[in-house]
Amino acid sequence: MVRHRIGLISLILYSLLAFVLLIVVFHFAFGFQYVVILTDSMKPTINPGDLVVTRPVSPDELHVGDIILYRVTVGDSTYRITHRIVDVRTDEDGNLYYVTRGDNRKYADPWRVYPDQVVGRVVLRIPGVGNVLLRAPLIAAVSFIVLMASIAYEIGVILTEGEDSEEREKALLQKNRRMYMVRRARKPGKGNL
Repeated sequence: MVRHRIGLISLILYSLLAFVLLIVVFHFAFGFQYVVILTDSMKPTINPGDLVVTRPVSPDELHVGDIILYRVTVGDSTYRITHRIVDVRTDEDGNLYYVTRGDNRKYADPWRVYPDQVVGRVVLRIPGVGNVLLRAPLIAAVSFIVLMASIAYEIGVILTEGEDSEEREKALLQKNRRMYMVRRARKPGKGNL
């Protein structure tokens, strides 16, 4: 029963580790970005506390209706905003730009969003996960420590099982030798062992 429980815990922990590694690989290999939504500007499509995943795209892949993550500088601060493209235009110099607006807003954003400001297009929304990430960094740290300790424990179990099986084999071999020696020493007709 205990062995089954340890196996289940190991499966869960290894699955979590694989998920985290997958997130890291997708981030570094393919440029995926993970963003927690803080405001209600995209309600009801995307709610505060949702986690969105964005993928980098070229300007010709973006169309009216796409939800994008972009950077905008206002004063001395740079913000990352997730809004929907409501129009595609060109400026006085012939440069392409996007007009964006939150789904929960009446008016378009007051700035132009040029292609070099676009971080990526939203490809996935995971409801509520952002709340956990924002409100529980301690839980994440503790979970990571527990995960690493569990992996170390599992490695120890695997290595110990290898040593235990060698010791069991030696003990079994010695037992068999003793029984063989006793049987050889026994004289026929003198009784059973």
